[in-house]
Amino acid sequence: MESTLLQDNRALADDVAAFFALDYRFVADPYPLYQRIREQAPVFRHVDKVLISRYEDCKTILTSPAVHQGLAIKGTRYRTAASQVDERERIRLAEMFGFLEKRLGGTNGAHHMRLRKLSQRAFTPKMVALMHERITEIAERLVAPLPREGTVELIDAYAFHLPLIVISEMLDISPDDRDDLRTWANSLGKFVGADWRDPDIIAEGHESVFKLRSYLTAVFDDRRGRPTSNLLSALIEAEGDGGDRFTEDELVAMITQFIFAGHETSTMFLGNALVQLLGPSRADWDALCAEPELIPGAVEELLRFDSPTHNIDKLAAADFEIGGVPVREGDTINVMIASANRDEEAFERADELDIRRPSVAHLTFGRGAHHCLGASLARMEAQISLSVLTSKFPAMRVATDTIQWRSTHMNRGPEYLPVVLGN
Repeated sequence: MESTLLQDNRALADDVAAFFALDYRFVADPYPLYQRIREQAPVFRHVDKVLISRYEDCKTILTSPAVHQGLAIKGTRYRTAASQVDERERIRLAEMFGFLEKRLGGTNGAHHMRLRKLSQRAFTPKMVALMHERITEIAERLVAPLPREGTVELIDAYAFHLPLIVISEMLDISPDDRDDLRTWANSLGKFVGADWRDPDIIAEGHESVFKLRSYLTAVFDDRRGRPTSNLLSALIEAEGDGGDRFTEDELVAMITQFIFAGHETSTMFLGNALVQLLGPSRADWDALCAEPELIPGAVEELLRFDSPTHNIDKLAAADFEIGGVPVREGDTINVMIASANRDEEAFERADELDIRRPSVAHLTFGRGAHHCLGASLARMEAQISLSVLTSKFPAMRVATDTIQWRSTHMNRGPEYLPVVLGN
């Protein structure tokens, strides 16, 4: 039978509604709510979505051929929004989705495999490995001028800039254009997690799509005449079976995904990690300072314990049942990644951060055909950041008792992180 959450547990239903309305109680700390959902209604319908909260169910959805990526005009979430806005907004929504569905993360089946193979010809393990030295140089350059005394806002001074510089250099984006590019990509990211009935959200996202498309089209035209060894040229020149190449719209959508995924989530991860490591006990921070060989494992545990990715939408491509709840073709499915990563049935002491945890099979980078293409780059940036920060600033401490959090439904991290670096 379908969950009767709304009838049987009004308090939980109200809190879930508040969560999706970005009530700050749940932006600041969503994990107790996630636990209640796992225990009381692990699969249930909420307005225009089916919510999945437990690890095994989430893994099943992420790997099921009956489930596609969720940003689609066929989805219930889109149809609900489109039915409640005027004609101008409906046209803009349709144009937005026509763009978003060209991303690697917006395609499925044979089309997805085609784009993924072309992407992998450009975004190779060798290319990522060659970035290690350069990422270390960027990290050290960013921290070099930071004052040891007084307060430093570390999101703005470091966590924001490192991934933006890295992905911009990989894509051969001029330093003068990086702020505009970030603004456009972040507007799209905000749109993905927002209320699609809001005309201002639609207008902002729509404007960003066309500014981004215009900018990148000009960049492509310029680079085709003078290819280099970076990721952008590799994507432009990538060739598959029978001479297959990316179309221009596919390139624009692909690079937008690289910018958003390569910047927003990396910034949030580092902020989350530092909040956890520099908590009241500081024992984990001190351990990483003393034993830097623990850093790779600590990164995996931090990705599990406080993932920057909290929720992703999928689309039911067929009728099926999960957790006793029927799912219908066209339903939007919300996969609660951060909840799954804290599932007590999947991880011992799931609500404890253990940087020595021997095996961390988290879902932060997804599973199956849509596993994050940039996972190796994200891991490298995280490991280098913790290595540089622990070696340079072992006495670093958080300079506030209250962290201001931000959330886009999809992602969550600290808005600001004031620290004292120490001597």
